[in-house]
Amino acid sequence: MKKTLFHSLTFPPDTISTGMIVSKIAEGINSELNNVEVLASSPQYNMKSVESFNHNDENLNNGRYKDIKIHYIKSKPRKFSNSSRFFQWIEFNYKSILFIYKNRSKYENIFIFSYPPTMNLVCIFTSRILKINTIYSLWELYPEIAEKLNEEPNKILKSIFKYIDNYALKNVDNVVVNSDDLKNYLIKKRKITSSKINVVNHFSPFIKSNYEPNYELNNIFYAGNTGRPQNLSAFLRYFDKYFPSDWKLDIYGAGQEFNNLSQFTNENIRINNYLERKKLENLTKDIPFALISLDYEITFEGFPGKTFDYLNMNKVLINFSNPNSVVSKLIDKYGLGFNIDSNDPESLKGKLEDMKSSDEISKILENIKYFQKSISNKEIACKSYLELISPSS
Repeated sequence: MKKTLFHSLTFPPDTISTGMIVSKIAEGINSELNNVEVLASSPQYNMKSVESFNHNDENLNNGRYKDIKIHYIKSKPRKFSNSSRFFQWIEFNYKSILFIYKNRSKYENIFIFSYPPTMNLVCIFTSRILKINTIYSLWELYPEIAEKLNEEPNKILKSIFKYIDNYALKNVDNVVVNSDDLKNYLIKKRKITSSKINVVNHFSPFIKSNYEPNYELNNIFYAGNTGRPQNLSAFLRYFDKYFPSDWKLDIYGAGQEFNNLSQFTNENIRINNYLERKKLENLTKDIPFALISLDYEITFEGFPGKTFDYLNMNKVLINFSNPNSVVSKLIDKYGLGFNIDSNDPESLKGKLEDMKSSDEISKILENIKYFQKSISNKEIACKSYLELISPSS
C-alpha cells in the first residue's frame, strides 16, 4: 500500500503551534488510513533537541511520533536575518526534493504546509514532475505580506516569486486556506480555480486547560514570534500611552524584533525570552487576557495561529490590528474578545470597562466554548483534510 507524506518545516519535538497543528492533522489522518509518514526539519526552536540531532553526522534522522514514522532533515537552528533564513529555506527545500525523489514510488499523497514560502518549489516538483496528488496548505501569502511590510525584493525578483507561487497553486491538486477572505483573493487576484480551494479553520493542537484565570487581574500577555508582521513595537507604545497605569503586560517570544522591544521595558512592561509550552502555561495561568498583534496592512495574508492556543488556555482575546483583518472579523463574529483598531486611539474607549465587567467576560467564555465545540477543533479539520486524499488510499 502506498503512503501519505506530510511535509512541514516544523514538527515535534518543536512545540510551536504550526508544527503541532501539522502533527495533530497527521495523527488524525493516520488513525483512519494507517499509512502516514512525515518529512520535517530537525528542531528549529527546541534547543535541547537541536543538540541531540546535531551529534548525528547523518543528513537524515529517523524518529517516531504516535506510531508515525518521521524523517528529519538535519538543519541548522533558525536564524532571524532575512538573508540567512532564505538560504536555510532553500537548503531545506533542496534536501526535501532529493528525499522525495528517492522515495517517489512510496507516496500517493503529499500534504505540503506553506511555511517557508519557498515550499512552492516542492509543490511544483511533486505535482508537475512526479504527478503525485499534492495538497498545498497555504497559511501565509507571499510576496503579499512582504510587499505590505515594505520588505519585498526588487520588482524582477518579486515578479519571479509570484509567478512561481502561482504556478504551484495552479498545478497542485488542492489548496487549503484558513479564511474565506484569502480564498476570494486567490480567485480574484491570482486567478486560481475556485473548486480546488478549500477553507479549513485552524484549531489549537494542545490539550484544553481546565484552569480558569483570575479575570479580575489587569494583566495581558503575548507569546510567540516577535517579527515585523506582529507589530509589537506599535502595541507597546499604545499600551504605555493609553492603558491605565495599573495594567501589566508580559511578552514571551523570539524573533527579528526581539532586541528592539527591550527598550520598552518598565515597571508595567516586561520582555521575556521564548518559553516552552508547559513553562509558559504555568507562568501565565492566572493572566486573563492574551494579545494578538498584527501590522495594520496585513488583513487576509496571514492568520495568527496563537489565537486558538490562547482560547484553549481560557484567555480572553485582545486583538490589536486592522478592523478588516481576518482575525478581527473572527473575534467580532463569534464574540471571543476585544478588537482595538491599531490606527485609532479612540477605539479603546469603553472597552476597558467591558474588560472588567464580569457579565461581559462570562458571555465571552460561553462564546469560546461554543466556538471550540462547533467551529474550530481537530476532528472538524481532520475530516476536511481526509476528503482531499486520493480515493485509492
